[in-house]
Amino acid sequence: MAALNGCCDETGILKNPFADFRDTRKRGQMAMFDAQNPIPEEIKDTDELSKVFEDWKLVPYAGRDGKTGHSLLIWYAMLAQLSPTNAACISKICSYVVGSKAVFERAEDPEYNPGNEAQPLSSAEKTAYESALKEVVTFEGGVRKFHKSLFASMKRNGNGFVEVAISTINGQTKAVVKYLKTTSVLYKVVSPGDIQAVAISPVWESNYLKKYPPRVVPIAPNFVDDGGVKRAVFHLKEGDNHWYGRPDSMGGDIYKYREVQDSLYLVKQSAANFVGQLIIEVEDDDSGSSPAIDNEDAKRSGFSSFADRLEQNHTQKGTDPQAVMVTARPIGSKPMFVFQVQPNTNENWYKETGEQARQIIIMNHGITQRFMGLDVSNGLASDAFVSDYVMNVEPTINDLRSTLMAFTNGILDTIWQFAGMEEMSLYSLDFQSPIQSQIEQYKTAQTQQQQANGSPDINNGV
Repeated sequence: MAALNGCCDETGILKNPFADFRDTRKRGQMAMFDAQNPIPEEIKDTDELSKVFEDWKLVPYAGRDGKTGHSLLIWYAMLAQLSPTNAACISKICSYVVGSKAVFERAEDPEYNPGNEAQPLSSAEKTAYESALKEVVTFEGGVRKFHKSLFASMKRNGNGFVEVAISTINGQTKAVVKYLKTTSVLYKVVSPGDIQAVAISPVWESNYLKKYPPRVVPIAPNFVDDGGVKRAVFHLKEGDNHWYGRPDSMGGDIYKYREVQDSLYLVKQSAANFVGQLIIEVEDDDSGSSPAIDNEDAKRSGFSSFADRLEQNHTQKGTDPQAVMVTARPIGSKPMFVFQVQPNTNENWYKETGEQARQIIIMNHGITQRFMGLDVSNGLASDAFVSDYVMNVEPTINDLRSTLMAFTNGILDTIWQFAGMEEMSLYSLDFQSPIQSQIEQYKTAQTQQQQANGSPDINNGV
């Protein structure tokens, strides 16, 4: 994997920070053993996938155009689905970032705050902007579904790709804004100074690509004329990597992986768990003709081996597992003995390490356990959730929403220029929290209480 070798333009994700200081001398008998990192093998590309990138001159997710490291993207998709805490955090945050119907606001600079309070839009302005949007712009799947898909993609793997197609017929400009799956978009290898472009395909497999070559579309602000339709891809990227972004919660990747591994281990343990809780040792006869452990006898009975017969007869994989297993001792050994087998669940281990993983993942998403609905002491507070949200979670949600909507409104500004409707750039789209009314009530109550106590109004900076 390219990123693990630190040979690409990315941040060297999962690279051992002490690799350059490794002692090459022979270790003594008391030296600590080296724990092997299992993740590189999880995200190793196949030879076939590497050949696709080489033949079609594509840049993999790991960010290098030679040997590939694209399976890292699939690994992130797996963490977003199979890590229960990570999946829950993404879903919950998404519901608050894109929490309600889209609202119309007066456009503001996304980077600077001059200190002037923006005037709310009048009814006439809202009506005019809504009419222009419906007349010119189509968000594929609807405006809310489009933004939910785009934001969830950014949280899962740090990227959001949007294709914009603009056409003008009889003087009327129409624009279609379409969300693209990250797995369907790959950067093309280009020479320095050339226009950046991406290849788009639902499948990255040699035979499929030979039959259906990928579409190549430039990255905005550059557009290509495709039979009278101008096309470009806009890229919403998290982080400062050159090609592809990384999820903002990547600091918890190891613990997301731990959750997945623990879950899979428990599932596998349950699937192959020994049903009988007794192991009985018996003595072989002195003829040696029919030992209890006999592969040949198992094969004659229709099993591939003695171990296969044991698995089919005494584990959950069997259709009618037995409750007792009998094994044999050599002739002349001690008398028969019965052992009781207890299941090895390590409940405390999974409880403690699971709690640790959950806390670290939630922390790396910039939210709190109370926001995630976990059982947390309220103390003396009667409005614990809202106060925790305002103080600890709202800054994270607002920052994510600002990033998402600055991206969308930038796309809309480009469309208004093509349509000759630059005046519409004075307005913008936005979303509000689903608990916006409770937040406003809480802030009003806090201000009133501070004024009653003679304290400064922190909301107004007095």
